[in-house]
Amino acid sequence: MSDNTREAIKLASPAEAGPKQVALHLMVKNGMSVVGRLLDCVGPYVTGVVAVLNDCTDRTADVIAEKSLLYSLAPPVLVTVNSSNHPELYIYDVPETYAVGEPLVGEVYEGPFTHRYILADWAGARNLGWDMHPVAVRWRLFLDADDVVVDPQSLPGVCRMLDQNGLAAAATRYHYEVSSNGMPRVATFRERLARGVPEIKWSGYVHEGLVGFDPRKVAQVDGSLVVRDMRDSEGTGIRIPGRNLKVLYYHARRRSWQITPREMVYLAAESRVIMPRLAAKLIEMYLPVSRWPEEQSWAASMMGEIYENEEDYVSASHWYERAHELYPGVLPNMRLARARFRQGLWAEAVSAYERGIGLKNKIQLLDGGEAHESATQVLVAACLRKLGRIEEAVRLCEEARSQYPHVAALKEMHENLVRDEARSRP
Repeated sequence: MSDNTREAIKLASPAEAGPKQVALHLMVKNGMSVVGRLLDCVGPYVTGVVAVLNDCTDRTADVIAEKSLLYSLAPPVLVTVNSSNHPELYIYDVPETYAVGEPLVGEVYEGPFTHRYILADWAGARNLGWDMHPVAVRWRLFLDADDVVVDPQSLPGVCRMLDQNGLAAAATRYHYEVSSNGMPRVATFRERLARGVPEIKWSGYVHEGLVGFDPRKVAQVDGSLVVRDMRDSEGTGIRIPGRNLKVLYYHARRRSWQITPREMVYLAAESRVIMPRLAAKLIEMYLPVSRWPEEQSWAASMMGEIYENEEDYVSASHWYERAHELYPGVLPNMRLARARFRQGLWAEAVSAYERGIGLKNKIQLLDGGEAHESATQVLVAACLRKLGRIEEAVRLCEEARSQYPHVAALKEMHENLVRDEARSRP
């Protein structure tokens, strides 16, 4: 993920189609049930597909070939990766694997273990296909099989904007953990397009990202080429439990904890629930060496969550305040409002929420998503009720209900507030 914090670019309107200049890059595991939908979405806008098929046992390759023919694309390039032909990319999921080296804070990883091979170098696997893209194609679009591009027609316009400004890549909005009514529970920016040049490669064992370009040459494009991770692939059911944690933890111990700041914060994120002391130590190691304020803010917010899970709301509030100081944004303030609510500090909770809302227009690459805001609205409405500010409470509750109309508890709360409002009138 880029740490570029320039103002996000909004394209005025989709540009005319023009000649295709984008190849699609995929990495797929048993995506037969969804990859056809993706190609129906972007097929008219790409020249062809290069797909890394990791541990595939279904007809994913056949579907890609059929859709490539349907949309008159170049014959697909399919790269098969498994533990037999690329054993250097895999680890074996047994307790002994995670006992390599030494623990950081005396922790013991207790599984569960599947006694199966796990792909443990996602960038390495991606690069096997990345290097096989046609050199004549100017741009590479990378997606997952269960993604949907909300506005694929914007792709030519984004490419034109990048060319006109001499940029190397574009990061666009990425919505994942989408609710049943299509609302993004979590949203962020993620690189989606990159120039097809040899120096740009993938890096990272998991949560892999692109390297090899100046971060100042990345455009943050808001409102165009929006991607939603539907997480509805039938192949997702065979995902190794705790995969990301296992891979990051193995490599950290193997390297005697000589890991990058990005690896520290990602491992902290993956371990903060089941190994909170490990996560806290990693955050302590990470904060002094990181140079990205927004990611530092995210790390401080995670520390707040660790304390909040331990019901230490005073310490949690301290860390959420620190997160705001590092990078003022919506996410730390929504969490601070929650911690203040749990302390019974109604006015302070409202103040934190209002401060967060005031920062919504600030570009945030690491964003909690709109649903996080709606959840906080419910708590703040309860605070406003305690403070006697009934009209404001009703308004906030109505905003939350517009996003979650079928939640019975929210409906009951709204009805109670309306009755309170009626009683307060002369």
